[in-house]
Amino acid sequence: MSEHIVHILPEQVASQIAAGEVVERPASAVKELVENSLDAGARSVSVEILGGGSALIAVADDGSGMTRADAILSLRRHATSKIRSAADLTAIRTLGFRGEALASIASVSHLRMQTRRAADEHGVEVAAEAGNIEDTRTCAIAAGTRIEVRQLFFNTPARLKFLKTLATEQGAIAESFQRVALANHQIAFRLSADGRTIFDLPRANSALERFRQVFGPKIASRMLAFDLGRPGIRAQGLAATSQESFATGRMIFTFVNGRSVRDRMLIRAIEQAYQTLIPRGRHPATLLFLDMRPEDVDVNVHPMKTEVRFRNGGAVFDVVYHALRDRLADQTENAPVATLVDTSARSADDAAMGLITMSSPGEQDRADDSAPNPRVDAPLRLVPDAPTHASFQRPLTLAYDRDARPAAATAPIPMYSKLRVIGQIFAGYIALETEEGLLLIDQHAAHERVTFEKLRRELRDGGIRTQTMLTPMPVELNPARASQVHGALSELRAMGFEVEPFGPTTLLLKGAPAVFGPEGGAKLLGDMIESMGDAGFRGGGEAAFENWLKQLACHGSVRVGRVLELAEIHSLLAELDRTEFKTNCPHGRPVHIQFGRGQIERMFRR
Repeated sequence: MSEHIVHILPEQVASQIAAGEVVERPASAVKELVENSLDAGARSVSVEILGGGSALIAVADDGSGMTRADAILSLRRHATSKIRSAADLTAIRTLGFRGEALASIASVSHLRMQTRRAADEHGVEVAAEAGNIEDTRTCAIAAGTRIEVRQLFFNTPARLKFLKTLATEQGAIAESFQRVALANHQIAFRLSADGRTIFDLPRANSALERFRQVFGPKIASRMLAFDLGRPGIRAQGLAATSQESFATGRMIFTFVNGRSVRDRMLIRAIEQAYQTLIPRGRHPATLLFLDMRPEDVDVNVHPMKTEVRFRNGGAVFDVVYHALRDRLADQTENAPVATLVDTSARSADDAAMGLITMSSPGEQDRADDSAPNPRVDAPLRLVPDAPTHASFQRPLTLAYDRDARPAAATAPIPMYSKLRVIGQIFAGYIALETEEGLLLIDQHAAHERVTFEKLRRELRDGGIRTQTMLTPMPVELNPARASQVHGALSELRAMGFEVEPFGPTTLLLKGAPAVFGPEGGAKLLGDMIESMGDAGFRGGGEAAFENWLKQLACHGSVRVGRVLELAEIHSLLAELDRTEFKTNCPHGRPVHIQFGRGQIERMFRR
């Protein structure tokens, strides 16, 4: 028996193992090759695939190209033009830097590279199989580089066996290609699969224009630009209005210094910014560009380079959250409008720190808000109505068609109180006339948002205001939960309920939240006690306590089934216009739905 059981793996085996980390599927190879093209300064990148990327991946660009010596050296492991020393790893400014991708791809495929610098008379062609260079020769090629990868994973049958169907692998390539294209609107991209063009994206003047090229005009017309800068950090991009949501989070795209990343903290910041604005379980569409000093983010976490670590994650979360939340707070035409401009018009420092610039609010046309509205004369009293059947409102979904007709420019959220009131229908929906068509407002959802924001504001100011009842009312408690309720009296008082113990299983209700009035206070209190968790109202932290406020707002708001006077309608609309996040109720359901004039006219075949 040999004395040595530890040995060094052959170079080819080591390369195949490394390839498994860098190139896990054809989409990984496409991503690495396209990023190499971008690092080479390409202004146009074309990708062609066959058989889901297993049969062929061909990437061509008009970048800087390479000399013969550099082309040969580039196929060796850890050969790169991006960094020189370990110190460079602390401030990475390129998409690639590890020197592993090209060598890893070559080690598990038949690879052919053609490249030429603009100053060279001829190009060079390098052919390799399983990482071994088989042939080099001169060739005729325009300035730039073309790499063909055939029979990917031909010598690693285990990896080949675990690939998905051709359609799945092609879809993964398209999604990876899509992310790179969204991050680089100033570059032209083309992707074809089995002879069919999937993406043909000319250079765009803005991130919004590139978004429109990829996803079509419908959803692009519903995107809001945002921009917030703090020392060393800048969050900017596009976010869907709160009336748009999706069943999955696949429409959330996050980029750090131009690099597409998957980071749970960034996703959490985006999702939390939309809390109370979209229904639970739904997700927004967001294009986030986070720009920061390279030394403040570590991208050398995983060979795939899609994971990052932030030096100050809390500050990053705060900037992303407030950039989105502040923009979503006011989606009307009076909100600041962002102009997304071509990065070529900015300085080098700007290019390193962002892709989008904001125009000054002063440059935008403003509606005249100085004139008083004589119709707003009677505040709407929030009084619980008799129980009625629960209203049902289907959450808005979005089915966009990339080949749809061009849509009009983004329609801002209107000032409801300035629209003409047509009337109330089904004792639950307020009909308004706009310049674009007909707008229906869910009166319960609208009132719920107004009430919720009032309650939350009062709570943050020290406590919800209480209105004293003329006659205190005893409220009997479930003996099994009486001790928990007594332990939560401070939270109940913070919610606006003036309560005192009145025996071991009884509370004495002396006042209820002023926003609702004293009527029905006992029922509201009972509902809140019923919904209280085992740990009281603070068991789930601040987010859980806000859920109790949502319930308060829901129980006390005007119900579907109640007929409103015209003065009450005007008062509700005015209150709604003064409220943040007015487009959705606290549970995320839409406050209004709009029917375009053209849509109505088509129904009548006009």
